[in-house]
Amino acid sequence: MEITHNDRRLIAALQQNARISISDLARALDLSRTTVQKRLGQMEAAGVIAGYSIKLGQAYRASTLQAYVSLVVKPRYSVQVAAALEHMPELEALYTVSGKIDLVAIMRVNSPAELDITLDRIGAIEGVEDTNSAIVLATKFDRR
Repeated sequence: MEITHNDRRLIAALQQNARISISDLARALDLSRTTVQKRLGQMEAAGVIAGYSIKLGQAYRASTLQAYVSLVVKPRYSVQVAAALEHMPELEALYTVSGKIDLVAIMRVNSPAELDITLDRIGAIEGVEDTNSAIVLATKFDRR
């Protein structure tokens, strides 16, 4: 499916507010309601839009710590480490990356103490050779 300029506008609007009505979306983008509904259906069918979710508000983000954790993993343990990390509710996302680092996890916790405990749990997973963490100090923008 070819993604058009208007499709990108639709996606951006939905990323700001996934609960916006079709009518309000059409008005905001100066498109017909039928066009918006048709394109959303096509993007859903093509897998461009996989679902709709919430965006965490400033009140929640301000009351928690977000950290990026880089992991070096023994090659034959990659699948097992990823499976173990998937069961940790503190992790919001896990990415494989190129370079000296194998995985990058994005985590959210309530306090530095909880971050420390969670990092210890990650380090104890069989196959994890090294971790390095960075606490997010401020979000300049987030298009998700």
